[in-house]
Amino acid sequence: MKLNIARAFQTAWSMWKTDWDLLLRVAGLFVFLPQFAALLLVPQMPALPEGDTSEAAVRVWVEAFTTWFSANGPWLFGAEMLTLFGSLVMLSLYLGTNRPPLGAALAGSLRLFPRYLLAALIVSLPVGLFLVPVIGFVMVLPAMYLFGRLLLTGAVIAAEQPIGAIPALQRSARLTRGNGMVMMGVAGLLLFGGQLAAWPFVAAGHALGGAPLANPVTAALLDGAASAALTAALIATVLVRVALYREALVLNREA
Repeated sequence: MKLNIARAFQTAWSMWKTDWDLLLRVAGLFVFLPQFAALLLVPQMPALPEGDTSEAAVRVWVEAFTTWFSANGPWLFGAEMLTLFGSLVMLSLYLGTNRPPLGAALAGSLRLFPRYLLAALIVSLPVGLFLVPVIGFVMVLPAMYLFGRLLLTGAVIAAEQPIGAIPALQRSARLTRGNGMVMMGVAGLLLFGGQLAAWPFVAAGHALGGAPLANPVTAALLDGAASAALTAALIATVLVRVALYREALVLNREA
């Protein structure tokens, strides 16, 4: 039997219309603010040398990148950790025992976060294949298929406590059995949708070069718009995962 993707998206939209104020409070604190701070305060990564691939040019870039990452890596890591925690809180609000209030969801998410982080790192491995030279293009479809099959892992961790990271990955694969291609399409939409929405604002900031440093208002507006797009995409991703998890449960009971 196939997952009803259209119904899942309708359910996600209904959840947004009902709970938008709560979702914005959670996402604003744990997603928008960290992403906004990272975009606004962290300087751009040194650009790769163009046209000059000599050993000296590459060495200069590596040294510049190492210096940049040493100074800014901890801030970027912290922003990503807060974003992950925010997504777990939103999952817990819908899938935790008896739909817990916000305070209980926050406390429960703190307890679940280590296994959620481990699972998120494993799920992100297929996406990382895109960055590997040569094989990245070849592995796009298999990687997206695997990512789609594991898309419900976070929902499983929030809903089926206590469950470890590896059993949650296995559970997601079982719940999505027979729906791999559909889940691959949903995963691609969720993965790239937010990036595409934020891209015009990020690209505009890059095109201005040093202008945002001279004009903090411009920088704040562009980075704020990009962060808002990423935040909206993450909320949508969480709600769709919740709806798909519920659809998968019904489907597996009927099978």
